[in-house]
Amino acid sequence: MLSRNELRFERRSILTATQLRAIEKFPREFLRLKFIDCGDGIISGLDYIERDGEIILTEGLVKLGKNFFCAEEINLSELIKDATDGKRYKIILGEPQRSAEENVITEKISLEIRELDDKDGFELGRFKAGLTRLPKIDAEDLFGEITSLSRLNLLNVPYSTRGGATFHPLIFKAILTRLERKENPAPSDFALMIQLADFGIVSLNALKIFVVSKGVDWKENSREEILKSVIAAVDKEWEIILPEKISAPDEEVSKPEPSGGGFFIDDDY
Repeated sequence: MLSRNELRFERRSILTATQLRAIEKFPREFLRLKFIDCGDGIISGLDYIERDGEIILTEGLVKLGKNFFCAEEINLSELIKDATDGKRYKIILGEPQRSAEENVITEKISLEIRELDDKDGFELGRFKAGLTRLPKIDAEDLFGEITSLSRLNLLNVPYSTRGGATFHPLIFKAILTRLERKENPAPSDFALMIQLADFGIVSLNALKIFVVSKGVDWKENSREEILKSVIAAVDKEWEIILPEKISAPDEEVSKPEPSGGGFFIDDDY
């Protein structure tokens, strides 16, 4: 059964509780139904950018279970500046904090810095305290660049997609850049480039199809192994196998003699 609400506001009338509930419910239900098949993760925004030498996490939208949270812009460099040099950390979401004022319940979740071996949680990056920068998307050693201790490691940042969560778009920007530099892309390379150019991400299932189509082993025990498989498939050259040339026969085929009559000229006529 399908249903649709249409609210009508009479002039000078006071909004009823039923009308207000309908107004509040619509955007919440719209988001829930639109992303019902998607896993927990970033829905949009939350891009990592560098501004004035600092790493900024932009505003965005995050799905956690059945709930959706709006994220404000955060200065990550400011957040991690007091971390002990030399130690490795991860940035995760803390426990939700609820408050109520005038019948409005607000639930807030702050970012926390935890040592790498500490509790699990929704992760927004790993780093080694000290000089931390964003990975370069045009690096020659792409895997080394993304996983380097001197870079903010985004491998385990979940980006919501159908059926689960995939890599953050920053990693896909690096993959797209690498594909665009290939001299002879394969058809599957073009397919992946089109998808990334349009949407910025692809699901892990689509990545598996791409990797296998290039004849590369798909390894999925960890996100590091998945990225290695994808980079190997991206770097693999397209081998065009031409059909064998059919050689001409050794003996020349004799041409048949012409048959039937013909005209001749009698010199004595």
